[in-house]
Amino acid sequence: MSQSTAAHQAVHVAVNTKPVTVSGPRLTGREIKSAAIEQGIQIDLAFQLSVRRGPRQTQIVGDDEMIAVHDGLQFIAVAGDDNS
Repeated sequence: MSQSTAAHQAVHVAVNTKPVTVSGPRLTGREIKSAAIEQGIQIDLAFQLSVRRGPRQTQIVGDDEMIAVHDGLQFIAVAGDDNS
């Protein structure tokens, strides 16, 4: 039996404090940003995505990085800052 038959579940997360429903249990950063854009969140695929890990802690999620998602997870997407 292949793992591709595993059921995906609707997971309710937030991107920039706005609700987004994604298909869990694991997604890439790009997939999370794409879902947010499709649901009307005003971000761009080029934005940097981070996940909240605590009151003042965030962790950057790369576009190709796979992350486990669960209800209530909070993401922050911001435009990249070019300091060159």
